Amino acid sequence: MKFKWNPWVLNMIFWIILMLLVWCTTTKCSAQRQQAHYDTCYCKVECIQKFIVQPTSSGKSTRIYAVYIDRQNDISELIPVSKTVHEYITLCRNNGIRPQLGIKLKNGQIAGIIKYRKTYVKKR
Repeated sequence: MKFKWNPWVLNMIFWIILMLLVWCTTTKCSAQRQQAHYDTCYCKVECIQKFIVQPTSSGKSTRIYAVYIDRQNDISELIPVSKTVHEYITLCRNNGIRPQLGIKLKNGQIAGIIKYRKTYVKKR
């Protein structure tokens, strides 16, 4: 007596093997998104030389950059600043107050100047 394969069984085995192969290749070869690492350090306010206000190419808004030159650490950069931080800095300078600023780093690269408030701990 000779064994005969049922065509439905062969068809099901073929599709199961094909789906397993597709699943194995897609799970191993998929690229994962890399998480951005943010960090903040204190900004030396005396190293900000001036601000540059530059209109965008469309002319609808403006971009503000700070000229940051720190000769001690050999840093000279144009750092983007938001309008609210720029207003905060000019308000502090007009009233003789030293602004508390930080430099935001994204993956080790300078991303901008932000307000960076010190946290105070009250000891009893």
